[in-house]
Amino acid sequence: MENVTSMSTDSCDDLSDIELKDVPAQLETTLKPRPYEASTLFNINIESELTLALSDSTQEEELEKYRERAQKEQHKFFDFVMRATLDEDNRPMSFKPNEEQQRHLDQGPNLQNFVRGSLDFINIATRFQAKHEEMMELLDSIEDHTQFMQNNMFNNAAHRNLAG
Repeated sequence: MENVTSMSTDSCDDLSDIELKDVPAQLETTLKPRPYEASTLFNINIESELTLALSDSTQEEELEKYRERAQKEQHKFFDFVMRATLDEDNRPMSFKPNEEQQRHLDQGPNLQNFVRGSLDFINIATRFQAKHEEMMELLDSIEDHTQFMQNNMFNNAAHRNLAG
């Protein structure tokens, strides 16, 4: 107990040494977050992080070489696309089939007859799909009913055994 009273009196002496003009500035500096405390995943500057990570001169040289290669590849791609579009404009377009393709088209099935036949098939398939859905619903209903009946029989047998 003696130490407690002496500590409280010593702390009162320390309070008189504090300058009241400096308190707001000290409080403000302690309340401001430090840079490492304020950084999150969403406000990290990649360029500054990259320069911090690549402090060695060899890594900086490799990074610079990579950037140069990427720019060269980008220019090559742009040149390729431009040449391809310019060459396409100069080439004559022909949509006429060659002899083999024309023979195949002439000997192939009649498209109109195929479409007419496919309409009947589509109608039959649609009816089948509707019937199949009805059958599946009926099957689910039968399964539910049989499960209910089976549970009911088990419950009745259990009640009879417990009563008897």
